[in-house]
Amino acid sequence: MGGMETNISRRNLIKGGAAFAAAATLLGASACSPRKDAENAPAAKSDLPADLRASDFKYSVVETDPITSFASEETYDIVVVGAGCAGVPAVLTAVEEGATVACLQKEATVAANGNGCSFVVKEASNLSGIARWRSDWAKLSDWRINPALFQYYVDYAEEAVPWVISRGIEEGITPIEFLTDSSIRYDDGSLVAVCDATQESNQSLMVALANRAEQNGAKFYYETPCVQLVQSEDGTVTGAIGKTKDGKYIKLNASKAVILAAGDYMNNDSMVDRNLHDSFMYPRVLENHTGDGHILGILAGGRIAPLGHARQIHSNYIGPFMFFPFLALSLEGKRFCNETVGMSSLNIPMSYTTKPEDAGRHFRLFDSKTEGFYPSSLGIPPVALVGEGSAWMDPEIVVSGNTLEELCENAGIPVDEGVASIKRYNEMCAQGRDDDFGVPGSHLVAMDTPPYYCIKGDVGMSAINAGVMVDDRYRVIDEDSNPIPGLYAAGVDAGNPCGGINWSMPGGFSNSHIFTAGRYTVIHALTGDMKPKNPSGFDDLKEYFAGEDGSYMWESPDCATAISVW
Repeated sequence: MGGMETNISRRNLIKGGAAFAAAATLLGASACSPRKDAENAPAAKSDLPADLRASDFKYSVVETDPITSFASEETYDIVVVGAGCAGVPAVLTAVEEGATVACLQKEATVAANGNGCSFVVKEASNLSGIARWRSDWAKLSDWRINPALFQYYVDYAEEAVPWVISRGIEEGITPIEFLTDSSIRYDDGSLVAVCDATQESNQSLMVALANRAEQNGAKFYYETPCVQLVQSEDGTVTGAIGKTKDGKYIKLNASKAVILAAGDYMNNDSMVDRNLHDSFMYPRVLENHTGDGHILGILAGGRIAPLGHARQIHSNYIGPFMFFPFLALSLEGKRFCNETVGMSSLNIPMSYTTKPEDAGRHFRLFDSKTEGFYPSSLGIPPVALVGEGSAWMDPEIVVSGNTLEELCENAGIPVDEGVASIKRYNEMCAQGRDDDFGVPGSHLVAMDTPPYYCIKGDVGMSAINAGVMVDDRYRVIDEDSNPIPGLYAAGVDAGNPCGGINWSMPGGFSNSHIFTAGRYTVIHALTGDMKPKNPSGFDDLKEYFAGEDGSYMWESPDCATAISVW
């Protein structure tokens, strides 16, 4: 998913960890240029833009036949499509900016995911530190990151994320952890100061912010997905059409802009098959994410981001366990990878050894050593995480055994194969070299101290981070890279900030670029500028982020000197 420099405070490791335990003319299926005549029927699905297929519509709510009869018609300054981690900040920002705003939401309520966020404190950083930090992350994705969208995060998340957090605190939703551990002081004096905050749940946060917006005049149309956009003769997007649960159409005119914030396409099998075919190997952990915003944007004349569409990978052992290179076994009890691969990339080596019906399941094993244990940045033995009272000792996930045979039996590992694999691994540990998968000798730790433990792991895809192409203000752009007037995209509907096979970006970047684009697309649509009326910032939260001595990790001699990927 991303990286973080040990974003777990020691005081929360053993008994806490909740931070871890827990994105006019009716537009039919036209080609890339908009129709010029409101009476023209939409093109046949065989004439779809190159980025779409007729089969995409089997899974999406988007409609292509012209809609001309409406149960109601209303006009707002801003119309938002989707009420999640981008859509809700967009709606609340519009309210605070004094604009009228409505939101079309497919679900019966707000639908938000994740819990972490981050931002760079530019005043405490230096330019070389930010540039080197960005380059470190770019290298992880074969230099495919979008520099403009990364810089957008650097420039505007510093205001947007504290704004989201502060508004949440005002509504009684306070993050459960504030950290500055992801800051990096490089060997040449370059410095990037990073703040991370973790909510118990973004769902609770976004529900609270949506309620706040609604109480201040915003209109939410729940169970009313956007099924078409409205476009004028010159191509300007001027509104959106929603379909109520009883089949009636409502037309929402937008005098300033429509913001697409409808989530990813992981549940649109047609789009997944075309763009991320190997993702069928793993569970897709969200529901009803059918690429509606992508399709609407493409039909308006936009284009989908080029491959790769970075997928976010999570396992059920997210938390401190993900920092250890534990012995990994397949469902057949066989070792299958170099265990130093990060949790966020584990799907890649697994793709050669697992089947879709395996649902990403595997096993991670460790023993009870208190000295000479697996190296990690945590500085504690993994056995310390599974003692009495630990939040991590979930009997459904972590099992133990006093012998290797008992461990395999309790975990559901084929006993003969599992024990043989462990013994072979121990042989590699004894010789200090890994003949099978090339793990460095420093990371080889024998399974020889009972009791033994097994994490019954799984791997699933939690997001696809790629949408329609946008410019440096998140305006949807056409095939000539010109912005489509009146149309923005935010969250995973927008651009391709990472561009890699998997999401390898700073910890918290995903939610933060989503919050930030949701907020600043509205500000730009209303003002043509990037200056909110009621700005927030690090100073509003600095007491939360300060350590017990009032300092921050970027000021400490213990500040990290390199990024860490998990």
